[in-house]
Amino acid sequence: MSYLRVIEPGEGYVKQEVPLSQAHRLLSARPTCLLTVRYKGRVNVMTIAWVCPISLEPPLVAMALHPAAYTHDMLKKSGEAVLNIPGRPLLEQTYQCGTLSGADEDKIALTKLSLEAGRRVEAPWIAECLAHLECGIVDILTPGDHSLFIAEVVGAWAEEEAFAEVWLAPQDNEELLPFYHLGGKQFGLLGRTLSAP
Repeated sequence: MSYLRVIEPGEGYVKQEVPLSQAHRLLSARPTCLLTVRYKGRVNVMTIAWVCPISLEPPLVAMALHPAAYTHDMLKKSGEAVLNIPGRPLLEQTYQCGTLSGADEDKIALTKLSLEAGRRVEAPWIAECLAHLECGIVDILTPGDHSLFIAEVVGAWAEEEAFAEVWLAPQDNEELLPFYHLGGKQFGLLGRTLSAP
C-alpha cells in the first residue's frame, strides 16, 4: 500500500522555489529581541531575531550573531546577556538598534531606552520591554558564517497582562503583543491564538 499520491496539474497550491539566501525566512516568525550586554562598564544593545530554544532541562537557547557585530565580542568576553522582548510600541527603536553599530553609536542614548539592573546577571534589562530572559553563555559554535552562542536561561520575567504560560495575544491592546521579524524591514504581530481540539 502506497501513501504517495500524485498531485495532478491544477490541484493544490502552486509552489515557487525560494532562493537559498532567503530559505531561513520560511522559519520566521520568531519574536524579535533586544540583546543587552555589559562589558567593562559599557552597555550595548542589538536587535536579534535568530534565537531558538534548544533544551528544556536545562533551559537553553541558541543565539546566532555574525562575528562582525560589535556585540559579538562583548558577549564572548562577558559571557552573559539579557534577551529583552519588545512590544509593538518599540518597533522603531528595535529597527534602529538593528541597523546601527554600537561601535559608532550609543544606541541606548540615541533610542532613549531605559535600563534596569539585571536580577541574576550584570547585563541590564530594557525596562520598556514585555519580557526578559537572563542568560549565561555555556558554549560557542561556529558552524557557518555566524557564531552560535548556546546560553542557559538563568531567569525569566514577563508582563502578566501579556503572558501566562503562552503569549496571550490580547486583541484590544497591540502594546502587549511581541512582534516578529519576517525579513528585511518587515515585521508582523501575533493575530489570534488557536486551540487544537
